[in-house]
Amino acid sequence: MVDKNLLDLERKINYKFNARSLLRKALTHKSFSKNHNEKLEFLGDSILNFSISRFIFSEEKDLDEGQLSRIRSNLVNQNTLIKVARFIALDKHLYVGIALKPKNGCVKDSIVADSLEAIFGAVCLDGGGSRANEVIVDLYKTVLLKDISLQQIDLRDPKGELQELMQGCGLALPVYSVLEVSGPEHAPIYKVESSVSIYNEPAMERKKIVCRGDGSSIKCAEQSAAKFLLEKLRFLDFKKSF
Repeated sequence: MVDKNLLDLERKINYKFNARSLLRKALTHKSFSKNHNEKLEFLGDSILNFSISRFIFSEEKDLDEGQLSRIRSNLVNQNTLIKVARFIALDKHLYVGIALKPKNGCVKDSIVADSLEAIFGAVCLDGGGSRANEVIVDLYKTVLLKDISLQQIDLRDPKGELQELMQGCGLALPVYSVLEVSGPEHAPIYKVESSVSIYNEPAMERKKIVCRGDGSSIKCAEQSAAKFLLEKLRFLDFKKSF
C-alpha cells in the first residue's frame, strides 16, 4: 500500500520516486530513526548550490562574479529554504521524534530547511542530477521568482554588506566568535559575537563596536549579529566619517 503522505509530497514537488524508500529517508529526522536524512542533506546541499549557480549563470549573463555569488548566497541560505519548504507544507510530511513535535504543529525551521535539502539529494540519487536540477529550479521559480527577477532579489546579505562596508572604508574585516551553544543536541542554538574596529572623529581614536546574534546554525547566528552591527553603525552615522 502506497503511503499517501509520500504521494502528496511527490505531487507538490512534481517528481515521482522510483524508490520511495529514498523519499521516506529524506523526510526522517535522526530523532525518529537511526535511518535518517543527514547524508542525503549533505548531498542535497551540494546539488542545490550547483543547480542555483547554473541557473543564475544562464539567466543573468551581464552580472559579474560578485553579484552572481551574492544572489546565490541569498537563494541557498536557510531563510530561503524555509520559505520554499513552508510553501509545500513540508513540515506536515516529516517524521520526527515526539519531543520535536510542538503543540502548534510547526516543526523547527532548521529541521524543515535541512529536510528540503535531503529531498533534493534523494531526487538526485533516484533520478539523476538533471532531474534534481529541474525539481529545484521549478520550485524556486514557483515560490520565489514568479513575479520578480533575479536582480530584484536583495543582492547583499548582512555579512556581505558589512564586509563590503568595512573594505570600502579601508578597515579590517569583521571578526566573528561563537560565544555559546545551548539547547538540546538535535536542536542547538548558537550565540555569536560580531565586532569591528572604527575610528572616532575628530580625534580618530580607535573604537570597537560589538553586537551579538543567535540562530539555529553558526551561519545564521553570524548573519543575525552582522545585521545588528550594521544597524548600530547606521545609527552612529558611521559612513559619513569617510
